[in-house]
Amino acid sequence: MPLPPEPPPLAADDDLPWVRRAQAGDLEAFDTLVARHQSAMSALLYRFAPNRSDLEDLVQETFLRAWRALAGWRAEKPFLHWLKRIAVRVGLDYCRARRRSPFSQLVEARDGDPFEGMAAAESASAPCEAGEVQAILAQLPPDDRALMTLLYLNEMPLAEVAGHFGWSLANAKIRAFRARHRLKTLLKRHGYTLE
Repeated sequence: MPLPPEPPPLAADDDLPWVRRAQAGDLEAFDTLVARHQSAMSALLYRFAPNRSDLEDLVQETFLRAWRALAGWRAEKPFLHWLKRIAVRVGLDYCRARRRSPFSQLVEARDGDPFEGMAAAESASAPCEAGEVQAILAQLPPDDRALMTLLYLNEMPLAEVAGHFGWSLANAKIRAFRARHRLKTLLKRHGYTLE
């Protein structure tokens, strides 16, 4: 019986040549990186700011921070992973500055049940009012809101979320458990359940 073929080698970071050139001061190379990853950053940051102008500002801020910190980037992890970490911090800063919940996009996008489409949440009774949902979610700390957003709305694996926050996987598990418990408690007070 022949041996199975060896798996292909892991692809090198496709961004590496562009990053190296950008680190040397090549603005056109950095423009290429922006073009390659702009849609991914928009998709990630949409959960923090669904308003088009705010979203564009957050994407721009992400790339501005990346440009400023580019000299410190190391090739141990893919460039996109590093860029996503910056984007999450930009989104958190936005929410903290405005005391805004990343979940509020659900309320803005739907007229009926604001939890519709969210894998972990269900209404226990009649659909609640949008203002009530915002009030409930506003009671969560910004890190909890962002954590829940990345886990449930962006369906990001916990290990990746941990990396974006700079936490260990164990720490992320504990924080996710506590954030979920806080949300359950808040929802229960208002007559809703979280499965």
